[in-house]
Amino acid sequence: MPVLFVFSLSATAQEKKAADTTKTTDIQEVVVTSLGVKRQARALTYSSQQIGGDELTEVKTPNFLNSISGKVSNVQINRTNGVGSSVRVLMRGNKSASSSQPLYVIDGIPIINSVGKAPESSQYSSMPDAGDVLSSINPDDIESINFLKGASASALYGSIGGNGVILITTKKGKVGKSSISYNTSFTVDQAYSLPKLQHSYLSYDPAVSGQAPGISNESWGAKGASKDYLKDFLQTGTTWVNSLSFQSGTEKSTNYFSIGNTTNKGIVPSSYFDQYNVSFRNSSKYLNDKLTLDANFIGSLQNSINRQTPGISFSPLVSLYWLPRGVDFDQYNNSNYSYIDKTRLLPGQNWWAIGPDGKFNGNPATQNPYWILNRDKVTVNNKNTYSAISLAYQINPWLSARVRGNYSWNITDSQREVSAYSDPNLITSNGTNGRFLQNKYENTSTYGDVLLVGNPKLNEDISLDFTVGGSINTSRNRVTEIDNAYLAIPNLFTISNLQWNVNRSVGDGFHNITYSTKKQIQSVFASASLGYKNMFYVDMTFRNDWDSTLALTGTNGYDYESVGANAVLSSIFKLPETINFWKIRGSYATVGLGLPPNLATATDPYTTVYGYIVDAGQIVKPKYSLVTDPAFKELFAKPELNKTFEAGTELRLFKNRLSFDFTYYNSNASNQLLTLDISSNLGGLPSGSYYVNAGKIQNTGFEASLSYKIFDSEKFGWTANLNGSMNKNKIVELFPSRINVPESQLLALTGGGAYTKLKLGGSFGDIYGIKFLRDDQGRILVDADGKPMADKQIGYLGNPNPKFMLGFNNSFNVGKVGISFLIDGKFGGQVLSLTEKANDLLGVSQNSASARDAGGVAIPNAVYAPGTPNAGAAYTGLTDAKAYYKTIGANQEGAGIDEAYIYSATTVRLRQASIGYTFDIKSSYLRNATVSIVGTNLFFFYKKAPFDPEQVSGNTPGGVGVDSFGIPITRSIGLSLKANF
Repeated sequence: MPVLFVFSLSATAQEKKAADTTKTTDIQEVVVTSLGVKRQARALTYSSQQIGGDELTEVKTPNFLNSISGKVSNVQINRTNGVGSSVRVLMRGNKSASSSQPLYVIDGIPIINSVGKAPESSQYSSMPDAGDVLSSINPDDIESINFLKGASASALYGSIGGNGVILITTKKGKVGKSSISYNTSFTVDQAYSLPKLQHSYLSYDPAVSGQAPGISNESWGAKGASKDYLKDFLQTGTTWVNSLSFQSGTEKSTNYFSIGNTTNKGIVPSSYFDQYNVSFRNSSKYLNDKLTLDANFIGSLQNSINRQTPGISFSPLVSLYWLPRGVDFDQYNNSNYSYIDKTRLLPGQNWWAIGPDGKFNGNPATQNPYWILNRDKVTVNNKNTYSAISLAYQINPWLSARVRGNYSWNITDSQREVSAYSDPNLITSNGTNGRFLQNKYENTSTYGDVLLVGNPKLNEDISLDFTVGGSINTSRNRVTEIDNAYLAIPNLFTISNLQWNVNRSVGDGFHNITYSTKKQIQSVFASASLGYKNMFYVDMTFRNDWDSTLALTGTNGYDYESVGANAVLSSIFKLPETINFWKIRGSYATVGLGLPPNLATATDPYTTVYGYIVDAGQIVKPKYSLVTDPAFKELFAKPELNKTFEAGTELRLFKNRLSFDFTYYNSNASNQLLTLDISSNLGGLPSGSYYVNAGKIQNTGFEASLSYKIFDSEKFGWTANLNGSMNKNKIVELFPSRINVPESQLLALTGGGAYTKLKLGGSFGDIYGIKFLRDDQGRILVDADGKPMADKQIGYLGNPNPKFMLGFNNSFNVGKVGISFLIDGKFGGQVLSLTEKANDLLGVSQNSASARDAGGVAIPNAVYAPGTPNAGAAYTGLTDAKAYYKTIGANQEGAGIDEAYIYSATTVRLRQASIGYTFDIKSSYLRNATVSIVGTNLFFFYKKAPFDPEQVSGNTPGGVGVDSFGIPITRSIGLSLKANF
């Protein structure tokens, strides 16, 4: 296997990168913390890890969050479906059944990373992931990112920071310096790690009269060669990222302006993505430099066509996976996928699965891939704007006042147009003119705060840093979801062409859901840090939130506190000269999480209507309601509460060339907002569907990072960074004991389809499904024909979350040549492949062909089931391949045997690599330029799953660990240029 090295930007860039990676442990380094307040790293009583902007742009990815994978300890990154899609970020494990996504903060001010409607881990999804706000930020505009993973670090942000905080600092203009920078990156993208398909068995038997290709939608026919059309269908994708920035500055004012563009041609034909970015930041001083004005604007436009949707319904790849072997796909290519139906003068679909009567074969039926891309196409258009302003006045040398605010607006508009003559099951309601789907999400948020920040000098020994203030945070969401299969004019996909006054029922291919939500949090907060002789530090924070989602619940507000302490041992004791810095720290914090907007209105009869959803003019009551019976006060809506303890140490050795950071943590998130269906009176609570506050999710683990400048000179430098983490998640409590819910009851997670559940004693995201039927000794039971039997009760299959994560990043500089590579490993966990399950059923998988070649399937540790002639006897024969795979395989939920399709989630990959050379031109216009060869997702050192376990169906709590015909992983290799003028 060839070894590819990552190329860093240059020797100069590498030295800066090494400094950025370890700066949070530098003895005197100042870092950005909560609310944008700067503090010395040595004074922090909690874990904080920072990476520089150069690490995000060294090897570019369209969403900069993907560039974080493997570089920060205990931060798990999951991609969804293709360029422009959202990214799932998880720090220190899943804490909440509602959402475990962190808070994002730009230049000290929080933003809401809004996402559209996410697809589920279902085989019948209809719309793709619509992307998020963070995917639109230009990574070239980022100066650094700081990760506050624990509750102690994020307590000042209150409920919105309960899952940790990611602080993004954007670039400013530099004083006395005017410059122009141009960065470009062009990569080619190739699909790999595709499903292993067979092309050695046909769908028919040529020796049998009357049989022909396409007579069956399965490929269990005679032996014979067929063409691999999938490889010809997938194309080489390209990604071109351009960024141009201008900066200038004087002692009084600095400016930074940039424009950017990302253009992607996907690996699937007719799939495109375009993004345009603009950003501007000005910082100016007034009133004898006492008043500082900082203003920022970020905007983007995103447009995509045929972003891939997980599941069977609208995947062009599934049609090729399942193509009956022997069918000539070339006769259904891009120039021949449709014809004009003379009876209606409309384009009709040309496909092997459509019979002379116009009916589709197969269950579920497939469609021509080119028909899906051209006649059932989906578009996603996103617009994002963010603006912020901050005024800071220096009252005296140790006290400043700040007034800040921001406004963000984003809208995502996803539309799918399903033409007439598509599969009738996709049009629904016997519609013959087509189907129109639209998901439109508009989100706005405003944030404002007032701060007093001070660091008075109490005496020579005691230092004090404090912050007091208040804030108001308001978010609004407007949702429109349209699904209408009653078009007046065929294939005219406009709102005005939809018919609503037809005889139908809600849900029968007919939806027009509209609702709006509003949420406001009003807060006061304070923090203080006391230091003694730069040796001991004590941190304390307090915050009280009044959350509008708790209105009418009897809870007016809730508060959180944190306390932390550290001791700088290297300043207290005389240590060996090899130890330059040593600190130990510990902290405890409580943070909360409010309720979803509009939920609490159900507690009051006069405001209940605001909790309703309107669907095509009919009021649809919420499926779940709050418990309002005073006898069940403990089940009333109340904020989630997360209590976290952490302890750690930081160490620097050998003239600060070696740095080490270790943290242990334990968090318990209680008062989870759960949904509960009660079919009979339990503990006095009437039958119904309720929201209840109950349950406790516990996360314990450790995280460690090690950085060592092995060689440190201009001629040759080598810096190695190693980070690792382990997290153990446990559902300590689930439903309230008072209402006697059976301990075996499962709670479905949002986005998990029929597979991801919560259960008492289990872990977050556990996968459940159909298992092999076994006897008391754990042996698989087979019937008289040797076919395995299925357990009728669904059971636990595994958990997809890694038990241990490891990142190994190396940077070299050899003169003006920079080289770097990142190896990323995730160990432990299990994942489920619905793709393999369906491919086996239809006989198109390589497994099915290999089994036929071997004469059948051997089932280890199997015995004949009771009631069979050989009951209890060991089964040592070979089961017919077709009978076996038609028993365990399935292309629909609730069938087959899921346990057979559980795989190890362990992967070790070469995440990224680069090699570059810097030319010092030093002309009157061009100062220097760096040319690099770059690559991402180059190959796996180890992977057992038939897909990339990192990929998820959607950005949801439960959308992890289940492969439902997702887009294949891509390997990207290309060139980048950075020029400074």
